[in-house]
Amino acid sequence: MTLYRDDDPSLRKCVRHGPSYARRSLFPPPDNASKNSHNIKLLASETGLTLAAMLRLKRPTTLLWGIGLCLVFFFYVSLPSANTDECECKSEQDAAAASGVVPGQSLLRPSKLFTNDKHKMALLVPFRDRFEELLEFAPHIHTFLNAQHKNHHLYIINQVDNLRFNRASLLNVGFLESGIDCDYIAMHDVDLLPMNAALTYDFPHDGPYHVAAPHLHPRYHYPTFIGGILLVKREHFRKVDGLSNKYWGWGLEDDEFFARLKEVKLEVFRPGNLTSGAKDTFRHIHDRRVRRRDMIKCYNQQEITRHRDRQTGLSTVRYQIQSKKEMTIQGAPMTILNVVLECDRFVTPWCDCTENIGNTPKAHHKSEKSDDVIVPKLNRKKHLSQDG
Repeated sequence: MTLYRDDDPSLRKCVRHGPSYARRSLFPPPDNASKNSHNIKLLASETGLTLAAMLRLKRPTTLLWGIGLCLVFFFYVSLPSANTDECECKSEQDAAAASGVVPGQSLLRPSKLFTNDKHKMALLVPFRDRFEELLEFAPHIHTFLNAQHKNHHLYIINQVDNLRFNRASLLNVGFLESGIDCDYIAMHDVDLLPMNAALTYDFPHDGPYHVAAPHLHPRYHYPTFIGGILLVKREHFRKVDGLSNKYWGWGLEDDEFFARLKEVKLEVFRPGNLTSGAKDTFRHIHDRRVRRRDMIKCYNQQEITRHRDRQTGLSTVRYQIQSKKEMTIQGAPMTILNVVLECDRFVTPWCDCTENIGNTPKAHHKSEKSDDVIVPKLNRKKHLSQDG
């Protein structure tokens, strides 16, 4: 009877359950169920052959002992078990392992995690040389959105050319290159981490939704500020022709975008009734001493970029996708778009300030529409604070 000695110790418990166990289990029968059944059949066959051999030997005492042992065996296998936890637990672990689920994680497959979310968000992150910040940002925002059951995908729009950084153009590229199944976007800075779970990234039904509101942002507090994190429906983004492509270097592209929203009468909504404020709603992980902003102004950049741009936008952005990579950081999947932006030096010579540093003298205009001036008038003590 060597087959019984080599058999799996849990075989007898699981065999006793029969069809009733299969009906109770949350998973289909494990792959080795047929193997266990085959082992039982072989065991019964060997027992029958042993009895036949005893009958041929005609030894009554040995025959009686053999019959008795066989009866005890069949009684033991057919007896219902008082405790089925071990077998059921083992079967669930086997099924979970087969489906690739790590113990302690949800048994829901990723495709079912966002079943109740009818919308999908493209999280657009303009990026250049911020890998350390990305390592912290990606898993944080992925976990944060998963906790809210938000269907989303992360797009890192990485500028790889030698021109000055252009956040607005990168957002235009991200919008055009993101999946058509995404019906709204989040314009998201890589150095801003939401910390309050009450912050929502819901579909902006009524209009653009500014998550990083002025009363919550750790640094910028002026009323027309819409930077940091802004949610916009795709149709609204197209309606205003995206963002201006004239803003090479740092600053003002968000203020120009606010003017575009205002011009088409799109109201910007913001979160309210939060228990946190400017110091604890977000964590700003940008260190200005390590990563200095590109604040240089050259040619006539300062004069041109303080006015509303009615020539460039989503429809005029010029770029090439150098490569497209899929990447995962600590379980956070993302698409890396390596982008080469193109510059029209007759329109925006300040895309490269290596030859001309400093602005040309400011032109004097006899009349200037106030609606065209997008530079906010700031009381720096009131509307700006040190980085958090």
